[in-house]
Amino acid sequence: ADQLPEQGTSEEKILKKLTKLDPYKFEAVVVALFRSLKGITHKIEGTKPVADGGFDFFGEFRLPRPLNYSIRFLGEVKMFAKNNAVDPKHVSRLVARLDRGQYGIFVTTSYFTVQAQKEVLSSKYPVKLLSGIDLIDFMKEQKIISNGILDNGWIKSVIR
Repeated sequence: ADQLPEQGTSEEKILKKLTKLDPYKFEAVVVALFRSLKGITHKIEGTKPVADGGFDFFGEFRLPRPLNYSIRFLGEVKMFAKNNAVDPKHVSRLVARLDRGQYGIFVTTSYFTVQAQKEVLSSKYPVKLLSGIDLIDFMKEQKIISNGILDNGWIKSVIR
């Protein structure tokens, strides 16, 4: 329940609207959302629509001096309906593609099963799980959602 917006809220309606996008356009939205991060140097690229190697985006975050260190990552995006959970097999696919020293970012419009969460935590996989409510909160932080309204102009600009 805490991974999805409450029923009947503007956040739920926004998430529902996002799930109606073409999956590749939704991936472009997620990539653009990460690119909009301020305060951290990064580069991020989306993969091609087919034969993507089992992940949807990749890149690196650069920690500033004196650390001056890059954190490479792979990302997976699953645009699921709110009643369709991300289970361990979905997360395992991303984990299997991580190289030594890489981190994973898994973004969904839905939620993660208890089993998927436990597997990530107990196995200490270097994977960040972002559920539907996390996605909404991320969009709010980046001002793509303001006062319960999605910036459709921003969405259109990234899915050309």
